[in-house]
Amino acid sequence: MKADAKGHEEEDVRRLREFAAFDKFTDSDLDRLVRAAHHTSQSKPWPLIREQTPSDDCYILLSGEVGVYVGHDRVAVLGPGEVIGESALRQGKLRSATVTTIGPAEVLRIERDDLARLLEEIPALRETMDAVSAKHVAVDLPAKPKSGRTKLNASVPAELAERFEQAAGNAGVAVAAALEDALTQWIHRNGAADS
Repeated sequence: MKADAKGHEEEDVRRLREFAAFDKFTDSDLDRLVRAAHHTSQSKPWPLIREQTPSDDCYILLSGEVGVYVGHDRVAVLGPGEVIGESALRQGKLRSATVTTIGPAEVLRIERDDLARLLEEIPALRETMDAVSAKHVAVDLPAKPKSGRTKLNASVPAELAERFEQAAGNAGVAVAAALEDALTQWIHRNGAADS
């Protein structure tokens, strides 16, 4: 092993020792964890995890911060010492959120096979992962306010839709306005109450 890589691993072990999540780890446990992980650093934001993608690794944030996003909503900001992406990886599910670094950051990336082996070898890692998984529960976002407009998700024959679009065009009316008018007339004809 190169001297600089050995020094980097020793520094990562020292840093992990500072985080409460790794209090129960022996020096040997931390050495094995760091040797199995891949140290990565970036000076600008980058996505670690993308929502609704397969899980193939998890991360330990050594420095910097990450934003956790469900859709376009940021639901959390996590800092150094956090374990990220472990739940979906262990459960074999798709990612439930996008996690992106906020500015410069350093992480240890642990691949699926390495994590499985480490969980067997290091009981403290299993305890830490269980505690982190319990803390990182799925977030229920508040319902978005209902828009005054909606898109209809209806299946109609293509020929009928084309005739409707052509009739609207011939009348010099936007398709959306023509559809709104047609729906309003249908509702009134069929006696449905206005809401």
